[in-house]
Amino acid sequence: MVARTSRLGVELCGILLANPLMPAAGTLSKEVVGDVATAYGAIVAKTVTPEPRAGNPPPRIAEVSSGMINSIGLQNPGIARFLKDLDAFDVGRPMIVSVAADTAEDFALMCRQLSTHSRVAAVELNLSCPNLEHAGATFCTIPGSVGEVVAACRKTLPDKPLLAKLASENAVENALAAERSGADALTLINTIPALSIDAWERKVFVRGGLSGPAIKPIALKVVYDVSRAVNLPVIGCGGVSRGLDVAEFMLAGATAVQIGAASFVREPQRILKEFSSYLTETGLDACELTTTLG
Repeated sequence: MVARTSRLGVELCGILLANPLMPAAGTLSKEVVGDVATAYGAIVAKTVTPEPRAGNPPPRIAEVSSGMINSIGLQNPGIARFLKDLDAFDVGRPMIVSVAADTAEDFALMCRQLSTHSRVAAVELNLSCPNLEHAGATFCTIPGSVGEVVAACRKTLPDKPLLAKLASENAVENALAAERSGADALTLINTIPALSIDAWERKVFVRGGLSGPAIKPIALKVVYDVSRAVNLPVIGCGGVSRGLDVAEFMLAGATAVQIGAASFVREPQRILKEFSSYLTETGLDACELTTTLG
């Protein structure tokens, strides 16, 4: 931990972060976490589900202009195995666990399992999974379902910060519902539904979520709108690939910023260095950025 008075340091839900950067869920595996930990103020593990998931069959990733489409399908070993491997994430940074499920009850059950682990600093609810309870619709695209999941998890996770990761759709309404139901912070946004086509084979190549620079303007607007509608800290996510992107998200209202697709092509340490240089040139501290937008 570092003092909040350092130029890069920020505070998120009472957790002191060495800097405002963290990996987006799904982009950092336990096998490499030790190699990049110093670039981040907190570690976000790959999303875990109640039972193991094999993920979707290939192809799973398509490179597109200004980003990529992925359809990994939340491949993970399940929460029981995840908890056995917690030591792999002991890298001197607060750890945020991302969870996903098909029902509010299963979300709450995982939160209960995580509630007693001192190594877990906070839990992030991935609220964009297929919803078996609502005729196959995208999970938590309406305030009622968002509120139901957050409230259920709040009951089983009373003593750790609870983050709700929301899609761009209905973001303000869903953010207000999450706030009313007990969320401590919001992560905005998730990937945006997208499609790629193989023209030579004349078939769909990958149907999944678009990430990368193409979605940054959308994510910025959502962060800007939501941060002015709620009284919760916001974590910005979507298209961050350089230090100035971090600054822009924080100026829009984010307290911290997640790096997703860019971490596959750029070293996170370089992004942190660029952001640090921006702070030096402007004479600002990271914790001041959210109050300086003209």
